[in-house]
Amino acid sequence: MAKIHGAASAGETLGGNINFYTLYVTGLDITATGNVADQTQQNFDDCVNLISLVAQPIIMNNPIGVNLGGLAPSLTGAGFLFKFAVEHGRVFERNGDTVSVLKELFEGITIDGVTLSHPANIEFVMSDLL
Repeated sequence: MAKIHGAASAGETLGGNINFYTLYVTGLDITATGNVADQTQQNFDDCVNLISLVAQPIIMNNPIGVNLGGLAPSLTGAGFLFKFAVEHGRVFERNGDTVSVLKELFEGITIDGVTLSHPANIEFVMSDLL
């Protein structure tokens, strides 16, 4: 960032190796409300914070409440999907499993009284590498 005569400007650039992921979850409301006092916003923030332990999401949507049948690899029923991208190539991959590290991050974590476990109530998919 250059500063000239008290004025500052910033440039944002994205590099290569952008990975896109989808989180699917049932039994946990991760509705983004923008109000940090709302429990659902806190639940969503907890999910983002867990992901951020390894890589900061640079692109993300607000979670969408959906029927997961046909969307998630094996979860069905009412739930949420959350899409995000990180700028570190295959950062969540281990031993050929593109989402292994995400599974480990969330395994056994309790958020708002819901203990997360893959694939019982949470699943991940890496959808693209840009």
